[in-house]
Amino acid sequence: MKVKKMNKLVRFGKWVAAGAASLGASAAMALDTTAVGTAITGAKTDALAVGDMVIGAVAALVVVGIVLTIIKKL
Repeated sequence: MKVKKMNKLVRFGKWVAAGAASLGASAAMALDTTAVGTAITGAKTDALAVGDMVIGAVAALVVVGIVLTIIKKL
């Protein structure tokens, strides 16, 4: 009989611990997220700048290829 009660208490304790952990996690998620938003905006700006550089480099290579082709034909 004591073993059954002890098993029930252990299972109940696990549920209480899991509930407390989830409450702690949700409280941590309630922190101010403006820093995260600012970081994402900054990363987006950096990614757009890198994309512009890549497009510029590819366009430059295409132009060089066209010029070389024209020079070879002359």
